[in-house]
Amino acid sequence: MTDQSGGTAAELEEELAEIEAEGRWAAFKESAARRISRRAAEEEETAAAPVEPFASPSAFGSWSLDAVRGLLDVQFHRTATATLLPLAYLLGLAGAFAIPIVGTIGLWRVSAWLGIVFAVVFAVPLGLTIAAVVRLLLEFVLNASRLASRVEHISVLADDLFQALSDVAEPVNQLSEDMRAVQFWRYRRRSPRK
Repeated sequence: MTDQSGGTAAELEEELAEIEAEGRWAAFKESAARRISRRAAEEEETAAAPVEPFASPSAFGSWSLDAVRGLLDVQFHRTATATLLPLAYLLGLAGAFAIPIVGTIGLWRVSAWLGIVFAVVFAVPLGLTIAAVVRLLLEFVLNASRLASRVEHISVLADDLFQALSDVAEPVNQLSEDMRAVQFWRYRRRSPRK
């Protein structure tokens, strides 16, 4: 059976299936490109606007509101790591200064000489060590947060790739079934004639 263009119905069906597969692939590529560009724009906005609570009074006010929202979010629906890091660092620095001062005052009450020796020999290194540890721990938390967002982004890309492979697998499986239906390419061994 041939159609008016001179091709068979099987060829016409193959062309239609090919056009349909190309259309699905093009639609997938377009939607994936939109999603990737949207995520890239969101990441640029996030990276372009770092949390700077002490830049101006209005910035401090908005940061304070974000910090309070982050602290009151008991269900953890939004991430507050970058928002709360300045607050945690300030509290850590306050502790780094307060612990040696309290120790010095306590020893000063016991003995003035012991308080001076502690302040000179132990308090300064102790305060610097506590400040350094607080800074390193908070940087570790910040890097872990960034890594988690990257892993989430990779997971979304993997889902998109799985969907694309699923879209490709369907036509390939159909083609495989069609090739099994065609028997002309199989050669049967003929028994040797004697």
